[in-house]
Amino acid sequence: MSKKAITTTLAVLIAAPILSGCVAVAATGLVAGLSAVRQERTVGAAFDDVRIKSAITAELANASASNFLNVSTTVIEGRVLMTGRVDSAETRLSATRAAWRVDGVRKVDNEIEVTDSVGWLDRPRDIFIRTEIAADILTDAAIKDSNYTIDVVNGVVYLTGIGQDQAEVDRVIARASRFQGVKRVENYVVLKDDPARYFGVPLASDG
Repeated sequence: MSKKAITTTLAVLIAAPILSGCVAVAATGLVAGLSAVRQERTVGAAFDDVRIKSAITAELANASASNFLNVSTTVIEGRVLMTGRVDSAETRLSATRAAWRVDGVRKVDNEIEVTDSVGWLDRPRDIFIRTEIAADILTDAAIKDSNYTIDVVNGVVYLTGIGQDQAEVDRVIARASRFQGVKRVENYVVLKDDPARYFGVPLASDG
């Protein structure tokens, strides 16, 4: 892939959280095939993940779109990470239930915070932190950056993806931790030789 294509892909992925739901899904679909070429995921798995993410977004919208405006979903090989904010524990639980209704979901980790604060003032800062981290690991030759997805909620960094080995994952965590405004880094990265990657292995979930 050319440097221009890589840069374009990164820009779309960084911008995705601030796009409207339908546009974000469409943009992610366009880059799925391109990004899969450089990832440990197959092209088929990448497009399955786009389908799953789109279906979860639809499920949340059907449940109550206004309750999930501050919820973000990342899907890697059927493993779902949900982050963001809602105003009640029941709404948080309903997000988990919505995700499990989608065919192909193998695991759901729900990191959604329950709070009265909607977090609009924090979001620009979180996007800035995310952009800083993404740009930083892109410049590190020891990190296969295309395998990592970054989300930031209220200063908490959530890492998902497929790591080459534990040393690479530790390196990403260390780099992400050093930016101003980062409170902590939550790691949901799976190593490329982890049996959890294989679809025949049942996975536990966090509700």
